[in-house]
Amino acid sequence: MASRFRKDHRVPRTVLIEPFDLAMHGTEERQIMLQNRFALWLRGLGGPARFVTWQMPADLSPRIQYITEMTQAADDPRRRSLLVEYRRHYELLQADADYQRAICGLAVWSDPSQTARALARSVAGSFDTFAMDAPWPALFSGDYELREPGGGYRGWHLAPIGSPGGRPLYAFLSSYQFQPTVWDFSRPFKSLLSRGFPLAVCIDIPKTWDRNDAINELESVVQAYSVHLATMRGEDSRSIKKVNDCRQALEELNMGDALHDVQIVVALTAPNARTLRDRVDEVVKLVKPWFGLRAEIGEAQSEAAKFFGIHSTKSIAVPHTTWPVVSRELALLFAPLGLRKLAGLDGTLRGEDAGGAYPVFHNSWRDKRATHEIWVGGSGYGKTFALNCLLSRQYAEEGVPFTLLEPMGHGQHVARAFDLPWYVMSARHTRLNPQDVMFPTLVEQKAHTIRIYETLLGRQLSGAQKENQERALLGEALEILYCGFDDLMTITPDLAPLTETVCEVLSGLGDKEHIRTIAKDLADEIGGLCTGRGPWADFINGPTNIDLSARYKDMPQVFSFHEMEQDPIMLAIAYTQVLSAIRRDSLADETPRLIAVDEVYRLMRHPSLLDFLIEAAKTFRTRRKKLVVIDQQMSVMIEGKARLIFENCPIRVIFNQRQGLHVFKEDAAFQHFNAQHHEIIANMPRFHFLFDVQEEGIWYLRNYPSEGEWQRFRST
Repeated sequence: MASRFRKDHRVPRTVLIEPFDLAMHGTEERQIMLQNRFALWLRGLGGPARFVTWQMPADLSPRIQYITEMTQAADDPRRRSLLVEYRRHYELLQADADYQRAICGLAVWSDPSQTARALARSVAGSFDTFAMDAPWPALFSGDYELREPGGGYRGWHLAPIGSPGGRPLYAFLSSYQFQPTVWDFSRPFKSLLSRGFPLAVCIDIPKTWDRNDAINELESVVQAYSVHLATMRGEDSRSIKKVNDCRQALEELNMGDALHDVQIVVALTAPNARTLRDRVDEVVKLVKPWFGLRAEIGEAQSEAAKFFGIHSTKSIAVPHTTWPVVSRELALLFAPLGLRKLAGLDGTLRGEDAGGAYPVFHNSWRDKRATHEIWVGGSGYGKTFALNCLLSRQYAEEGVPFTLLEPMGHGQHVARAFDLPWYVMSARHTRLNPQDVMFPTLVEQKAHTIRIYETLLGRQLSGAQKENQERALLGEALEILYCGFDDLMTITPDLAPLTETVCEVLSGLGDKEHIRTIAKDLADEIGGLCTGRGPWADFINGPTNIDLSARYKDMPQVFSFHEMEQDPIMLAIAYTQVLSAIRRDSLADETPRLIAVDEVYRLMRHPSLLDFLIEAAKTFRTRRKKLVVIDQQMSVMIEGKARLIFENCPIRVIFNQRQGLHVFKEDAAFQHFNAQHHEIIANMPRFHFLFDVQEEGIWYLRNYPSEGEWQRFRST
């Protein structure tokens, strides 16, 4: 069968590219490396391509409207009052700022066999930012007509027809000459895209030369100018500069660069003709040191709008004044990728960009799975404050309740803010029965209770023959006590067997004398520690007096362990039971919930608790339970078995880590960090952090609280 396509037939593939923060590549060396990465990708272009950035006006009104609707629908008065507060916060942000949204797109005319998804993967890997295959947004909506000069503007332009509805006027400017000046990632595009008014810039690449043809073309230019200069009696600086530029281009072509024909098209908008005239004059003057711009005339003005779609350059009826540039120079024209601005408003407010002063939202509930997070940072740099703000925002704006486990007592501020019961685990007042049912099956429940007794005994009931027999006997005693119930989950704390009952049943087990001796000795050992006047009798032997039932699982909960720090055994038991209750309730349904564990190293010291966290990190997200683990040093998270938790947390929130900077330099998981990231991490001021989201990007943020958050949590 004959091929459906001509041999030279190419089809356009479009992707959208997430802009990144060029400040993260702040040093000259890093920007040169970035330029080399871009140039390496551009060398591989085999056909036409087009890069477009849209700088659109944006505001927080959709977010404000969303909060208003949530407020009207909220049944909980506490949540409703928080929503009113956050709506006011967004209104203040709106009043104090003039936001823009930056969107970048790339189109490549390629062989039909190359898919847009393959192009997105290639761009993401080479440009080191997120890219997705998607159609481009429309430059404007509704119908427009071509207007002649007049009405306050001396050039041709497009004006809306029909029902204007506040739609702006458009004017299109095309480049006709590139000046022999120094370009970089800041000049001239940073100034151009920071004007504060809407515009769009197209970098059109209609042709990438064959290498041999490009060399022949440049050599012929050098020869022609050399002949011209040889006949000149005076100085011709422009011709000399042209020869030098061509020779430099030849040198770069011989080093692997490609030669591209390039033109720049700028789309400007304004609400009226007079403002449009002023903006055109401003932009032409601004970029004049780098390239010349002309306003298209007549039909070419309307044709130029096609540059912001996927029309081939050949089909666009405008004067084509391309300029030859090598790949290294063309890479600098992709500078708008490094000018990140306000993105989407979906999700939770995570902070304000430290440089651009725009709010950053992130949705970690966008699919059926939750996204876990790791937070690290030195004491006093704002982790606890930022966590409390996150809990408050998730609960109020997303309707996601939370469970907070913390060992320092600052949970009282969260409990007070939400009018919640504050569960304080106390060695003097708290009682936690090891036989409380936390698992639906007998096998799991027995294993859980045996782990608690192993912690109390300070040894494992497995390994040697005697320990294996002890484990079997204790499991038999528990099975006898649980077997009277058809469903374990019906055993409430007031029905659960007590520790002293376990000892009584255990002491009578065994069908041989030596087995009875082992059972009685084990019962005496447990009883001596956990019953009567034993050191943990008041804490272990009796019905649980903290409500860990599932009836409160739809509400926020706060557990503090600061009154148990003196006894690591009781602290481990308390964490075990609370975490087990959370696990039991979390796996029962797919209702979203946020579970935050502060000072997580205290749990990691106990093998059974570390195993629990590892299991939680693997299984919670599938049930839409988001785990946030917090500590002072990242090294805690990447050593030994704890790395399994780290690898299941694609979001890393990094506060000042001056003392632990080696981790970010040496560990393979942070090889995407450069010297600028290391500098930021080592010198981060209070309330600032890096927000590192795998496969999405890195943001340098400042926690910008609402007035209410500052009042509630500033003492933390």
